[in-house]
Formats: sequence, C-alpha cells, structure tokens
Amino acid sequence: MADEIFTKQVQTMFSLYGLTITKNLSGYVARQISRGIPESERDKFLTGIIEQLLTQTLKTPNVQKEHIILAFNDYVRPTTSLKDTETIINIINAFDTPKVQYDLGRRKFMIKTVDKDLYPDAEHKSLVFKDRLDLLYYRTLRHDHFKSSKFGESNEGKLELVAIENLLSEAKTENVYVIGLLSQLTEGEFYLEDSYGSVKLDLRKADFQTSLIMEGSIVIASGNYSDSVFEVEKIGFPPSEPSENSRVAFGTVNTFGGANPISLKLSEKLHEQEILQKDMLIFISDFWVDDIRVLEKFKEILNGFSDSPPVAFVLFGNFLSFPPDATSAQKLKDGFKSLADLITQHHAILETSHFILVPGPFDLGAPRILPRAPLPKSVVADFIKRVPHTHLATNPCRIQYCTKEIVVFREDILLKLCRNTLKFLNTGNVYEHYAKSIVCQSHLVPLTLQATPIYWKYDHALQLFPTPDLIVVADSFSSYKTEFSKCHVINPGSFLRSGFSFQAYNPAELLEDQITDCQINE
Repeated sequence: MADEIFTKQVQTMFSLYGLTITKNLSGYVARQISRGIPESERDKFLTGIIEQLLTQTLKTPNVQKEHIILAFNDYVRPTTSLKDTETIINIINAFDTPKVQYDLGRRKFMIKTVDKDLYPDAEHKSLVFKDRLDLLYYRTLRHDHFKSSKFGESNEGKLELVAIENLLSEAKTENVYVIGLLSQLTEGEFYLEDSYGSVKLDLRKADFQTSLIMEGSIVIASGNYSDSVFEVEKIGFPPSEPSENSRVAFGTVNTFGGANPISLKLSEKLHEQEILQKDMLIFISDFWVDDIRVLEKFKEILNGFSDSPPVAFVLFGNFLSFPPDATSAQKLKDGFKSLADLITQHHAILETSHFILVPGPFDLGAPRILPRAPLPKSVVADFIKRVPHTHLATNPCRIQYCTKEIVVFREDILLKLCRNTLKFLNTGNVYEHYAKSIVCQSHLVPLTLQATPIYWKYDHALQLFPTPDLIVVADSFSSYKTEFSKCHVINPGSFLRSGFSFQAYNPAELLEDQITDCQINE
C-alpha cells in the first residue's frame, strides 16, 4: 500500500513540473528511490531527480526510462554521465567481432581487424587450427606450472612443454609434456600436431584427465616417446585462465567488440549503473512463433514483467516448429505479426525492453555454416516497425550489458560433442564437462570443420578469450546452469518441450544468485 501511495506521489510531482510519466515508469522511479533512500528524504531526492531531468532539454514532456536512468546517474554523482560509446546495452554481431591473435614479433596478444570476406583463399583454412593452437599454447605458457622461472628461482614443480620437432629429434623422450592438435591423419590412428610436425599417439593406456576430448581439440599429453610413437600416460585440456588474468596482457584495450576502444568492464559509471538498475535479461529458446501455445505462454511472461520490464528478451530460434519448406516465409511473417500484437499491448515493455532475435540451425536466411547470418529483414520487417528496439543478431553474437560480457549461441552442440568424444567419463554431469571443454579450449565448437562447418576467416567469432562473464548455449538438451573458471554457462532449454522453461540473468546479483530458472505452469 505504501508503494502505491509513493507511486502516486511520483506521478503528481512530475505533473507539477509539467512532465508526463506512465504509471509503470512511476512505479519504477518509486521502487528505485525506496530501495536506498530513507522515507524522510524521499521527497527531496525525487525533486532532485526531476530537476535533473529538466536539464536534459527534453523534446517532449513525455519522460522515457532512459531519461530517468540518466537523471539518476547525474543526480547521485554528477560525474557519472556516460560517454557516447559507453553503452548500457550493445549487440555485437559475429562479423564485427575483433580477432585476438598472438603476435610472435611483439610477444604478446594483439587485436586484429578482419576484412569481411566469406570465401577467402584456401590458406585461411589451414590458419583456423593454427590460430587456435597458438592462442592456447601462449596462454598456457603464462600458467604457473608452465611459466619460465625467473633468475634465481627454483624450477621445482615447473613443467616444460616440448615442441614436436624436438620430440622427433629424440633430444628428450621420457616423461615429456607436449601440446598440440588432436587429429586423425589416417583412419583409426590419432596424431598430435603443432606448427612444425606431427607424432603418432598410442592412447591404449592413456589416463583421460577430462571428458569431451575430441578430434579437433587442443590437448596436453604427457608420456614417453619411442620407436616413432608417443605413448601417452595422461591427456587433458590446457589449463583455463580466469578473465582478470587474461586482461592484464591487454590493459584497457576492448577485446570484446563494440564502438568503445576501451574495455567497458573498466567503466565505473557502467558498474554503478549495473548495481543501481538491477535489470534482467530473459533467455527463451525454440521460440516457435507459429505455435499458439508458445505465444500464449509468452503472453503470461509479458504480463508478469509488465510492471518491471527486463532490459532485454533474447529469443532463440528455431522460430518455426517444422523444417523449412515453401510455406516457411509466410508462416514466419504471420507468426512475428502475432508476436508484435502481444508486445504492443504492454507499453512499458515496448518502450524499454530490447528484443534480440538469434536464428537457429534450421531458420531461413543462411546455410548451416557458422557464424550464421541474421534472419532476413524481409520476413520480420513489420515486426521491426512495430517493436522499435528489435535487433536481428547473428548466431553466435555478443551482448555487452554495462560491464558484463555475454556470448549467446544457438546450436544443438552438446550431443554432437558427446558423439565425437574419444572417451566419456562417468563422473559428473555432461553439461559440466561441456562447460569445462569450451572454457579450456576458449572456443564454442572445439571440433573439426567436417563435424561443424565454419567460415574459415571468422573462426575467431567463436573464440572465448578472454573468458566472458556468461555463455548462453541454447541447446535442445534439457535446461541447466553451471559455472567454471568464474564463467556462467547456461542453457534455457527448448521452451515448449521443457514445459515452458526459460532463464533470467541478473548481472547485479551475487555470483550464485545471478541465474534464475523460471517456468510457466502448464
């Protein structure tokens, strides 16, 4: 009751200053002030917010949420006004993703700009796995176990990575550690490759240190070399590297993508914004716009969030419940028209929430090669007109929300990795093994190009280095959430097939409370 009274006071105060504010936005202002301001000081604080609004020289008396957010920032701390490139939310398509590459001459990781070309020369195919190996090799050399000792330090406990060409010269053959690409150069026989050679592996007695080791993975193997064969005793992934450790090498450089040349993870203003707003991002997968049950349940979700709209709804394909055919284009147009009808009934959501559409493997518009182009504009043109904050995203794509870095990916990848793994461990959950695999490999799809086709020049768009804060892998596998190396890895599950489940992400909460599993009752 007290909240309703204060909400009415907010509306009245705005009217006295000649400003118009919706009921939902009044409730939002009331909640923000009530959270941290004593009741005796709320009127004074509200007056300060309104006066700050008037300095923005609004074009109309109608106040929007972004005006409120800016006013809160400027009033709480006048120096917190954001720069043009300090975006609260930014969607970065795969083809605009910067490439992180090790520069041997400068002996450090650098950011490289990639010219747009889907069909480059064949040399780029050979560079795909060389770049993956180089990234993990030089990342591993920074790990405490493999880092070179400084002058006067003891080498006790240190491990040395031996190049394959040195192994073949038999300079050292016993108890050696080798890093390389696991490949099958002849059918049924596995080899370890690096930039300078390859060696045949004997895996019969190997102790697999982790699950989901596949052909195409970068691995570290230890064992003994004799008679042109490397007898593997242990095999596992290169160690992961926490994000804060990786960023030391880059300083303030933006490795994630976007207009700002400086990493927005370092922005104090955006960090304050993140804590102040406590916004959520909603993830829903297999959003079949041609299925009335999906639309009805989404209507319930919209009703539930109508008073406090999330900052974004991330809707993953496939957007049709059947494989593509001659009717698909019209079905998509009709389905998105119905979806727009639902959204436009909720004015607060329409005004403030972003709708990010990530295509699935069988959606129209592009072949099944990663990264995948967005949905065709012709199919969703009406939806874009009626829902202004719509983003046609690639698959995968990146989302920067304040200081958080989020990678979203729609692919039925987990079972594919399980089918290709050399030896599956019975301990732990399969999704925990998957999370470890992609974080340690710093890649969304650590498989061969035969298993998962990728545009050669854009393999870096699937890189996960430095490790993001959140990886959303929308898979037909059941919903899950896990965490590895300070990175959340989640799957909202197929919306209809999982009983209308979805997930919400709150960047401002503590680590263990950031992900919420949600479900609409059937």
